[in-house]
Amino acid sequence: MNDMNKLLFSFFTIIYALNLLATSAIAREEPYGGRCLYLNKEKDEQEFKSCQVTVQQGNVTVNFEDEEYQSDNKTIAANSVYEIASGAYASQLLSDTGSVVSGILLGPISLVGRIVRPNRDFQQYILQYTNTGGEKTATILNIDRSDAPEFQQELSLVTSKLIIFREGQTSTTIDVGPNIEDIRR
Repeated sequence: MNDMNKLLFSFFTIIYALNLLATSAIAREEPYGGRCLYLNKEKDEQEFKSCQVTVQQGNVTVNFEDEEYQSDNKTIAANSVYEIASGAYASQLLSDTGSVVSGILLGPISLVGRIVRPNRDFQQYILQYTNTGGEKTATILNIDRSDAPEFQQELSLVTSKLIIFREGQTSTTIDVGPNIEDIRR
């Protein structure tokens, strides 16, 4: 690397670091409102309940508003999040019987419909993470749609993960139809 490239690299590294510091310093003070998935396996209860979500200091904190559901409040370490899904990709994860998400979250049929087709006032996010016991788990957050762009930005910055809205393309093969010789027969 020549001296000019080293200088430019150093300059951009400093700018990037300052940007991260400034962003974390002006992080949103108030939590994001929404509806989060409440799971009580003992009572076989799964519902979306009013919640507040805070993205700060390397954590995503979910606090349910009603006292009776606060047993499911959680603090998710940002570095334990290994995937964030939204949109069509989130729906696919929920419908794929082999995915970690569907294995953990899907329960009663009445809940499945509300998960796959959430209220239009909310943007749905599925966070897949490793809990403190080292097990893979997931949760669903429905954030007020008006706050979604800001939430997405903070969530991506804190977790260092991009939010996946569509599954990546796995094949580049294009089917252009039958061979001309097959048609002549």
